[in-house]
Amino acid sequence: MDEEYILKAQTEFFNSHITLETDIRLKHLKNLKQIIKKSEKQIVDALLSDLGKGSFEAYSSEIGLVQHELTTHIRNLKRWARPKRVRTPLHAFPSLSFVTRQPYGRVLIISPFNYPFMLALAPLVGAVSAGNVVVIKPSELTPKTSEIIAEIIRQVFEPKYIAVVQGGVEASRKLLAQKWDKIFFTGSSRVGKIVMEAATRHVTPVVLELGGKNPVVVDKDANLKIAARRIVWGKLLNAGQSCVAPDYLYVHNEVKEQFLQLMVNSIKQFFSDPHNNRDYTGIVNEAAVRRLAGLLNDVTVYYGGQSNTEKRFMGPTLLTNVTRDSAVMQEEIFGPVLPVIGFNELSEVVDEINNSEKPLAAYYFSENRINQKFFLRFTFSGDAMINDVVLHFTNHTLPFGGVGNSGIGSYHGKRSFDVFSHERSVMKTSTKLDIPLRYPPYKKWISKLIRFLLR
Repeated sequence: MDEEYILKAQTEFFNSHITLETDIRLKHLKNLKQIIKKSEKQIVDALLSDLGKGSFEAYSSEIGLVQHELTTHIRNLKRWARPKRVRTPLHAFPSLSFVTRQPYGRVLIISPFNYPFMLALAPLVGAVSAGNVVVIKPSELTPKTSEIIAEIIRQVFEPKYIAVVQGGVEASRKLLAQKWDKIFFTGSSRVGKIVMEAATRHVTPVVLELGGKNPVVVDKDANLKIAARRIVWGKLLNAGQSCVAPDYLYVHNEVKEQFLQLMVNSIKQFFSDPHNNRDYTGIVNEAAVRRLAGLLNDVTVYYGGQSNTEKRFMGPTLLTNVTRDSAVMQEEIFGPVLPVIGFNELSEVVDEINNSEKPLAAYYFSENRINQKFFLRFTFSGDAMINDVVLHFTNHTLPFGGVGNSGIGSYHGKRSFDVFSHERSVMKTSTKLDIPLRYPPYKKWISKLIRFLLR
């Protein structure tokens, strides 16, 4: 279907004001939840085909998170949508003040390959909840999942309400050439800049959920065994193809060798044979495998390093003898490769983190509360965790998003409703009383009164 035709049809549908009714939004959100539940096997099969993702990870990191987002919005939408009364200052008497929420209108959602179902549908929930019409552009790198997304949307929504446009870079380019009321993009910082540049032509507000090199720091007083398990889990979830995955690791030199061994033990315990393990996800395509293998050239492979381009496989890999100049430190890794760097002073690590682009997440492991507060106060990132990784993404009461190079805007739960709706200020003033003090000619005592009221 032609992009301009879709946009025209959706404009007419939005202008009919049907989506302003919260009951209409709730009806479609409930139907979407039911269809996703009925389609679970097809979604799991699609994710297995596209990414080699096992059924547990497919549900826990994709389907389940979308269903939880739907449940949150279905339960709370009417309360979120109600006008909120706010205080009115004395100088505006006799007035009442409110904040209301209005949908932006026509929304474009461009989603990535790494969590192709969740990162397409979770933003959609917020956009529908807020009353918008939407076009979804899923990733061409995960075609089976894109097809099942399109089929689910067709069963729940008319195209003039929600449409799915499939295709590659050219389809994205055509969509970005159109005028939207809001654009929501999840992907790399490089492509995010292209999206933002396209949006500026029409002064379109954007939400950019990007990535970055997320640091994780393990201090000498950390619970090393638990830290190793949690970091290995978070790094190898989806084979490291997660925007919130630990990208590189600082370990205090006093415990570095011990911690490396604990991570190796955890890898072996979790994935005794990654080549033939249904719990270990594959890499999205052959080009990505070649890119990851190329990052191992100027460092020491402490563990792993095996790859198979044809099978889209990259094994769990730990690297040492890594410097800030190493190739693996120049870009987001987005794979199961973890560089490990030793350190002596936490303050030096914080300075090095802050000398780089602000990451999407920063992680610190320590039992020392003073050091925990130091890390949180003096590092800057979209989100942060103490003594764990990745898990904050699943808490829908927390806003999720980046800062600077790692993104603009945040979503999840109520924040998803907020980010897809405009906060409109409304003041209603009575005509039963018209105080003459506001009108000229102004007397000196009125000036003194205004200065007192606005002090």
